[in-house]
Amino acid sequence: MSVPSASELIDGVQLHADTVLEHARDDYGDESTPLLVDALDATTRAGVKYDGRDVADGYLSNVALQQSFLRALVGLSEITNDETYRSKAEDIISWTFEHATDDIGLVYWGGHAAYDLEADEVVVGKSDHELKFEYPFYELLYDVSPDATRQFVKAFWNAHVLDWDSLDFNRHGGWNEPIGTLWDHEYEGGDVFFWGDGLTFVNTGSDLYYAAGVLADLTGEDEPLAWAKRLAHRYVETRQDPGISGYQFSQHASYCNGPEIRGDRAQYQFAPYIHGDHRIFEGTLFRPRPIVQRQQLALAGRLDERGAAFAQWAVEELRAWREAAYRPSDNEFAPMLTDGLSLEGFVIRREGYFGPKGRVIGPIEAGPGFLWAYARAYRIVGDDLCYATARDIVAGIGLGDIGAPEESPSLGFDVGPEAVGPELLSGLLELYRASGDDTYLDAAASIGGRLLDERENGLFTDTRGLAVLDNPTPLALLRLAAALRGGPLDTLPVAVGNRQSPKGGI
Repeated sequence: MSVPSASELIDGVQLHADTVLEHARDDYGDESTPLLVDALDATTRAGVKYDGRDVADGYLSNVALQQSFLRALVGLSEITNDETYRSKAEDIISWTFEHATDDIGLVYWGGHAAYDLEADEVVVGKSDHELKFEYPFYELLYDVSPDATRQFVKAFWNAHVLDWDSLDFNRHGGWNEPIGTLWDHEYEGGDVFFWGDGLTFVNTGSDLYYAAGVLADLTGEDEPLAWAKRLAHRYVETRQDPGISGYQFSQHASYCNGPEIRGDRAQYQFAPYIHGDHRIFEGTLFRPRPIVQRQQLALAGRLDERGAAFAQWAVEELRAWREAAYRPSDNEFAPMLTDGLSLEGFVIRREGYFGPKGRVIGPIEAGPGFLWAYARAYRIVGDDLCYATARDIVAGIGLGDIGAPEESPSLGFDVGPEAVGPELLSGLLELYRASGDDTYLDAAASIGGRLLDERENGLFTDTRGLAVLDNPTPLALLRLAAALRGGPLDTLPVAVGNRQSPKGGI
């Protein structure tokens, strides 16, 4: 296993980018566009029919799925002073704004929409707009067109928010919805876990408030930030002792087990078999997604005092996970209700959304995505409990002991392949930035070397041998290269990481 230099890392990412730009270009239909197909076969370097967001069968270009690649292109221009890469990214966004939005400015991308390169047309799967844990590269969008970016964020909120009084919203938003009052609405709030018309999942909720928060930073406006904080705080309001937030803050009459049974899906599958005084809704199931706290901390970092609340809420959440659910000896979180009642070993007795009859609820693996969140919290806020949890997760992954904050870490490099990835690398870089200790940088470089060695035909791939454009590895390696050069990482785009859910749990 070789430990790469900064130049070798940059060369590796540059080869990947050049290969994608050459072989993923749009040569499928009659119309030529600057768009790229979403995935390549690493062996043949040919584009493949790949649907990563439940849209349709075809040679798709889903720009929401390509945000990691666009960030890597801009990062390459920053680190090499070659503006060609940024220019390619800008061309994609410019074309998308001009040709792939509805009449209100909502982009055809994400969960159920994309551009079919062979048919030369927008395709829509389930008819509705959807972003879930995507967090688009708004800085690039704004550089290309401030007006179109501002309009998109407005259209995003306009399409998804159903009731501004309570911020009831749905993960799906209609196309061509006339723009309403938006930021000038009155907000009342009220109790959480109300019966609403939408599914207020945090995967879309965090995308909504992240969009408004970044827009407020880019424009200096206060109104989008006020609404971003209100929406983020709705999840805080779901907390019970010991302080864990719900995955959603409302209830919705969904299909529980076929169309003839409707109601709260968690209540249907869990409540009849749990005794005692417990609130059992979808919003009271412990379903940790550390990408949410990482993005809250990213907002806090860019907004400074204006965004301090996001850091506070993120750290409170991470501390509650640690104190109520984390088991250092096994490096895992216990599955539970958000009031602390353990659901470990619970056998599902009814078919439904949370699993088939007979499924046994198990623990949640504290993988590198959690390390990244706890390490970022320590770097930005300096929270000692977050540091202690990062220390335990590092040990649990098999990387060694980082010691107390003032000690030099003792790290090894015998990490299993399941942990090697951009999240682990990014977590180590957070610890390096917090401490300045080169041991973390050396460990990150070792992980970077393994990622370089795993390339196929010059491409960073997934386990299927596909080079998918939402792979976060190239940007993570560029950030590593910048650190090895001794330069500031803040000049590069902020990495988001994978969207995958943690293993285990509910």
